[in-house]
Order: sequence, then C-alpha cells, then structure tokens
Amino acid sequence: MARLRYIPALLDRHAEDLAFLAGQRRAALHSRLHTLREFGEMNERLEAHLQGLLVVPAEPLLERLEPALEAADRDDAFAAAYALLRLARPGPTQRVVAQFSRAAGATLAGLCDALSLAAPALFAAEMQSALAQAKPATAVAAAVVLANHRLLEAGASRLADLVAHEDPGIAALAWQAAARADALRQGAAPAVARPYRPALAHADARVRGAAWRAAAWGAQPVVLPLLRQRVGEGDAEALSGLAVLGTVDDAPLIRQAVLDMPDGPARCEVLARFGHPMALNALLRWMEPAAPALAEAAGQAFTRITGHDVRGERTQLVAAEGADDFAREMAPDVWLPDAGKARRLLESHGNEWAQGTRWCHGQRLDGPLSGEALRPLDLEARWDAAARAALTGQRISAPPPIH
Repeated sequence: MARLRYIPALLDRHAEDLAFLAGQRRAALHSRLHTLREFGEMNERLEAHLQGLLVVPAEPLLERLEPALEAADRDDAFAAAYALLRLARPGPTQRVVAQFSRAAGATLAGLCDALSLAAPALFAAEMQSALAQAKPATAVAAAVVLANHRLLEAGASRLADLVAHEDPGIAALAWQAAARADALRQGAAPAVARPYRPALAHADARVRGAAWRAAAWGAQPVVLPLLRQRVGEGDAEALSGLAVLGTVDDAPLIRQAVLDMPDGPARCEVLARFGHPMALNALLRWMEPAAPALAEAAGQAFTRITGHDVRGERTQLVAAEGADDFAREMAPDVWLPDAGKARRLLESHGNEWAQGTRWCHGQRLDGPLSGEALRPLDLEARWDAAARAALTGQRISAPPPIH
C-alpha cells in the first residue's frame, strides 16, 4: 500500500480555514474596517492555506475535494473549487465547470466565487457559452465570472435580458456585472443604453442599489436626477445612493430626508456616508445617553466624518421590551460618545471643516481625486469615491469585484 505523503487531518484544516477566510474576504470587500492593503493581506492568508492544499498530488486532491463541490455552504464549495481550479489541469477544471452548470443557490455562488479568482484560460469559453445559452441563474453567474476577469462584453445581448429579469436576485447580479463591463469598456467604445429609469424604480431594493451603482460607474449623468426624484418619494435606497453620489447642492434634500426618517441610527448612517459638515451639529445633539443606540451611531458618524475618536463610556444596550432571557443576556455592548469632547472638537475645528463639503475620517474628498488619494481610505469609502469620480468621467479605480 502506497504511503501517504500528506496528513489528511491537516488537509481538512486547510480546507476549513480557506472556506472561513473566503467568507471573511467577501465581507471585507465593502467594509469600513479594511483598507485595500489589509484586503491584500487577507488574500495572502487565503493563498497560504491554498498552498497547504496544493502540496497534495492532483488525483488524491480531486478525490478528497470533489464531493465538496456540491456543498450547500457557499464558502465550502468555494474552497474545494478554488483548490481544484488552481491545479490548472483540464480534468479538475472540467469537474468544477460541470458542477457549475447544474448548481444552484449558495453552491452556485461559491463556484462562481472560485471561478472569479482562478485564471480563466481553461474555462473562459465555457463561461461565454453559459452566458449565451444556460438557464438564467447560471447565465448571470457566468456573466459575473466574465466580468470579474474583464472578459464580459458590455453589449452582450443576454446581459441586456438579464438586467431586466423578473427575478430580482438575477437582475441585481446582472446589474453588477454590467457595472464592471461598462466601467472597463475599451477605448472609445460607446456607452450601452440600459434601462436605468425602470431599474431605479424597481420594487426590490437590491435592483435599485445595483442600478444606481452601475449608472455611476458607467458615467451616466441621468442617475442624479433620478435619485433626487426617488428621494423625494421616500426611497431609502435612493437616499443611500444620493449620499454617495450627490453634490453640495443635494445637502438640503438629504437633510430633510434624514429628518423624515423614523430610525435614528439610520439617519446617522446616511449623514456619515454623505460626509458634509452640516451634519456635525445634528450628530452632537443626538449624542444623548438616554438613547444609547442613537448616541452610539451619532458618535460613529462624527468620527467617520472628522477622523476624531469621541468614544466615552462603554455600556450595554437595553433589550427590546418582551425580549427573552437569552436576548437580554446577549444585548450588545456599545461605546457611548463623549459629547463634551465632540463639542470641543467642533468648536476648535468647525471653521476648518466648513471649508469642505465632503469629509471621510478627516480627509477632504470633495475635489478631484487621484488613485493615490484612495490608498488610505477604507474599502467602502474607496469604492464610493471612485464611483463618484467615474460618474464625472474620471477613472481613478476599477470597480470592486463582484462577490
């Protein structure tokens, strides 16, 4: 009997850690907690566990991992598929592609993630075929894979069908793929006409959100008037879009829409995303210890705009009335802001902050930006700033990958 040249339990540990890191990486992609550099470090950790799997010869690795290609967990399916794809051999690659063609739900999403990261030479043709001929869920996953590899043609006829699909999950993914294809179209290729107006009025917020982002990355000026109209109609997703893309002229509309919101922490979120110093006085007023959830959100928004940490005391939120014992015990701890410190900062720096119309962690983002200026930003702020620049025709970053 041939002696094993690897430790099976260690192989399983590498696969588990690879799956765990895949979920962490996906969550980090639009996070306020990670910069692009930190995201790169996460990729290095993922690569290290992958190399731990690739010490195994191809045949035993395929035998051990192939069952996980059908895993119901997205990240488990990703880990198995990505390791097999990285073998860069026709046999294992075709096993992944075959499973991709019949998978659904979280399994399909995991395989899509893996195909989006692996070198596409051995499967690009199959993805083009799936986009053209497969059932909609598979076709849109293929569009995502191609878009992530910059191989999706912006004018692909099937893509036009998918952005208007009746299933909002499919339509939203198609809009994300269209955003990358439109932003990365080559040379002087003309912009593709897309149904932005109906998409921005769609019943599903996922479609509306993906559509305004696609319009921004595609430099479609129609997006701002449409967002303003939708904000006036009470659309919370449009308000998020206007907070990202809006100009100083939108400050009164955003301020009024925020005041009309019943959810206090959500108000702070919009103001933090907009980054206008007009928000600081309101945030200071909301740092009321008697309303700890609102106070915490106000403190975080103040810090996100100004870059100054105003955390004060730590306290536990009170569980909702009627909550069970477990919910009461597990109520989260939050940092209440030091309102006095925030007030002193506003008195000291208010005139300086008033000179700008969009701030993020103390960095002015209201003028022309370069790719270098994006480096210190967290990933959410990075993609927001790059999308605003793209809307004006300035390309300072590619859109984020789709995951």
